[in-house]
Amino acid sequence: MKFTNDLYIASAASWLPDVVSVDEAIAAGLVDDEHQNLGYESIAVADDVAGPEMAVRAGRLALERAIGIERDEVGLVLHSSCGFQGHEMWPAAAYVANETVGRAAPGFDLQQRCNAGLGSLCLAAGYIDAGFTSAVLLTTGDNFAPPWVDRWNVQLNFIFADGGTALVLSGRQGFARVVSATLGADNSLERWNRGTAPFATAPGLEMPLRLRERGLQHAVTPEAEGSWERYEAALMDTTRRALSEAQVGVEDISRVVMPLIHRGVSPENYELLGFTEKQSTWDLGRRVGHVAAGDQFLGLEHLVKQGTVGPGDLVLLVAAGEGFSYSAAVVEILDVPPW
Repeated sequence: MKFTNDLYIASAASWLPDVVSVDEAIAAGLVDDEHQNLGYESIAVADDVAGPEMAVRAGRLALERAIGIERDEVGLVLHSSCGFQGHEMWPAAAYVANETVGRAAPGFDLQQRCNAGLGSLCLAAGYIDAGFTSAVLLTTGDNFAPPWVDRWNVQLNFIFADGGTALVLSGRQGFARVVSATLGADNSLERWNRGTAPFATAPGLEMPLRLRERGLQHAVTPEAEGSWERYEAALMDTTRRALSEAQVGVEDISRVVMPLIHRGVSPENYELLGFTEKQSTWDLGRRVGHVAAGDQFLGLEHLVKQGTVGPGDLVLLVAAGEGFSYSAAVVEILDVPPW
């Protein structure tokens, strides 16, 4: 996506609950053998705070940090999530919008799984660039609590964490400039998260969710052949387009913010794209877990707060979500915000 006007990130913020040691979870019999050696040390676990509530807490902090951006300037709220938002058939985005910027800003829910957060940046970028508003609030929020889901073992290669994240996108000012943003997809991969069972007509029939089992059902079908190659090709294509539109290469990127997913063996996602673990945000991921759609906003906030990026540095944000859809963005750090 090429922008007619400059686009900025005015702030990033998060709200995470306390973490639970993975060793403690193993001792309690919560973690199966496959998930004990992924490299996670602890996981953020919320007891009784719902996803939208965490999103509101992160959103309010992001607005406080967005110096020079008034709340009534925010003309759109995009709320991203991966799962249950506290009520059935309920627009969580309307709640998040009302509790952060007020009654007038439209709120829309996005559910492109773990790609929704960064994907919402790409959508909001077009909305601002077209002149519909000068600022958009992006939020994410999820609680992967039992009995709905077994966070420790529900899916391969990661452990779900709870948390809320937020980002304020502005057409006027910010601590960082969005140089490029791209979306991609390979919809032929959607069955990995659906399996072979027929469609249901009511929720709650599968408790807890059995995402791994769905993937195993699909893995033995002819349709699954070549899936990893198709996944990798779409991820690489989306990322290459973001770099190309920014007119930079991998060697120009200081840090990369990837999904906080870890196989524990090579190649990790950041290695596929040509980066080292030190250039990634895995130092954060091993301590908090995979915060679903919020990994990219959380990772950017982490890099800025830790002082590991500064003016002139380029940061690559990359996301992927079941379906499969992908997002990538190149961000230039302009200033050190006083967070």
